[in-house]
Amino acid sequence: MPVRENGNYAAFVENFCDIHGRFGDKVYRKKNNGQPWVYDYIYRPKYDSTILSRRVDYAVKTACVISNPQYTGYKPIINKIYYYTPYFVYAGVYSLSCESFLKVRHPGQFTVEINDIRQSMKLFKRKILTYEFVSGEYDIKCYNGDKLYCERKVIVIPAEADLEEIYSDWYAEHLEEILNFPDPRYPPLRLYPRGLVVPVWLQYIVGKTEKGIIYRSSCRERFQYSRQPYVHNHTEQGDYFYTAQKQVNVCWKEAAAEFRNVWEKYHIRWFDANYRKNWKIVRQHNLWSKLVFRAGGILGFDLEDISPDNWLPGVETLGDLLEVCGMGVYRLKEEELNVRIFTTENTENVM
Repeated sequence: MPVRENGNYAAFVENFCDIHGRFGDKVYRKKNNGQPWVYDYIYRPKYDSTILSRRVDYAVKTACVISNPQYTGYKPIINKIYYYTPYFVYAGVYSLSCESFLKVRHPGQFTVEINDIRQSMKLFKRKILTYEFVSGEYDIKCYNGDKLYCERKVIVIPAEADLEEIYSDWYAEHLEEILNFPDPRYPPLRLYPRGLVVPVWLQYIVGKTEKGIIYRSSCRERFQYSRQPYVHNHTEQGDYFYTAQKQVNVCWKEAAAEFRNVWEKYHIRWFDANYRKNWKIVRQHNLWSKLVFRAGGILGFDLEDISPDNWLPGVETLGDLLEVCGMGVYRLKEEELNVRIFTTENTENVM
């Protein structure tokens, strides 16, 4: 077989792999007719929060108060909160996508009714509907034939009203009610994972190429992720973190054995309550670093010189650390919360 003199790893990926998303300075997609579509990548920063996007934030926060994404019953709860929560908006013109607002998944002829005014139109998921909301309430209903397909409510609030407070008050009054409503059960959005698929005669490829670093997926067969190499620019904040992290690690190694035993129990309970159970895990020393940095910021303590002999003021036990950071105790006993972080010899100079 002849060898190409200008061959490289990136060229192999482009010629033999099925690419979805960004690779190097190009974006690879497919049109609806199946034809490939390749164009230059242009960086666009994330937009600031909008009135409509903040509704999603409040809905997620409310769902996490009563359940957890890792629990089986979380999905029906978030579906109900997403669907039955009204859109609180200020007076103005808004653009709403049929995919998220009217739950349209397939193109077709629909009838949209706004406050008893009907209009027949063809809708598809990428279609944008633009409405002006002036005052009062707007009941928007979408019919597929004679069947009610979707129903939403838009409420215009005064310009001086606080949006977060409006949603909080509404959930306090109606949350129990909407949780008793039936699950809307709309078809889920189709996901398009961004990465690359290797040919059938390969299991996977990993490593660094001229246009990015390729990682193997842990759950999808023959699927890899492509990421751009990270450029480490030295900043004052970054240099402070690297210096302080070394000192925080030293303190972790010097912690008392009894404290380490209780910390292991606390870490397990904290992780079960806050994270999905998969192969990625926040380990004990990661949680330790997180809380020490948080406590240092709250107490105004310089962590660059932190040590068992120059420790956080007023933080002698596990309970003290959790109280300063505002963390839950996760059913730890009183004697476990009172266990000292360091031995008496290490903390005798700490006031």
